[in-house]
Amino acid sequence: MAVIAEDLRMAALQGLGLSEPLVRLAAGECIHDAFRGRCLGPPFHVYHRAGVPTGPPLIPLWDSGDMVFGVWEKADALEFIEFSIEAPEEFGLVAKTEQGFWAARFDFLYECDLPDEDLQSAAASVGFRFLTRQLASREEAGEQLDTFQGHRAWLRELVAEIDRDVRQHQENPSVFRRALHPAALS
Repeated sequence: MAVIAEDLRMAALQGLGLSEPLVRLAAGECIHDAFRGRCLGPPFHVYHRAGVPTGPPLIPLWDSGDMVFGVWEKADALEFIEFSIEAPEEFGLVAKTEQGFWAARFDFLYECDLPDEDLQSAAASVGFRFLTRQLASREEAGEQLDTFQGHRAWLRELVAEIDRDVRQHQENPSVFRRALHPAALS
C-alpha cells in the first residue's frame, strides 16, 4: 500500500505532466463552482489511515465522500483510479488519460443536474475538450442510460474512445482534430 508522501504530492502531480487546472483543483483551489465539494482537494482519507489499493505509488487528487480519486503511473500509461475507503482493493480504473478522466467526472457533474452553461464553462476552465461529443453521445445512447449497467457500459466505452483519441493525437495531431470536430471535417 504505497501512497506518495503528502509533502511531495503536488510536485509529483506536476511531474506527471497533468494540466495546471487539474493540479490547482487537487491543491484545493476551486477554479469553478461546479467542482466545489465534488472535484476538489486536498485529499484527506489516504493521509489519515485509510488504505489504498496495491499498485504503484498512488498520488491522490481528492476525496468525494468516502471515495478517493487518484492517479498512478504504470509502465505504459497513467491510470486515473477511484476507490472506496471501505474497500480500497476494489478500485476502479476510470481512465488512462486526463481527458478520459474528465469525461467520467463530467458525466458525474451532468448527473448532478448542472445546467449546460455551467458544464460548458466548467469544461473550459479545465480544458476538457470532449464535452460537446459527450453530450451528443448521451443523447444518442437514449434508453441505454436508464439502467446502471447500461450507463456504466456507455461511460466506459466513451472514456475508452476518448483515451484512444488522445493517445492517437500524441502520435498524429491531425487525427485528434478530426476526433474533436468530425462534422467540420466531413
